[in-house]
Amino acid sequence: MPQDSVEKFLGRLITDDDFRDQFKKNLARVCFEHGFDLTHAEQDIIQRLDPNHFVYLSNQIDKGIKRSRNSINNILKN
Repeated sequence: MPQDSVEKFLGRLITDDDFRDQFKKNLARVCFEHGFDLTHAEQDIIQRLDPNHFVYLSNQIDKGIKRSRNSINNILKN
């Protein structure tokens, strides 16, 4: 599978809180529902990663490039 799919998936884990929560529950399902065509080997490797690392990275990046619950809630309030 192209490296591009893996990179997009990992980027989404960092920038999208809800996507990351879905990933924690069921990696295969989140891949299917969001159109990520990852191989079983790629899924196995990603599954072994600590989700807390993605939370840490997410907290380090500018909120302007994230899909966080807080930013969505702020948009809905306005």
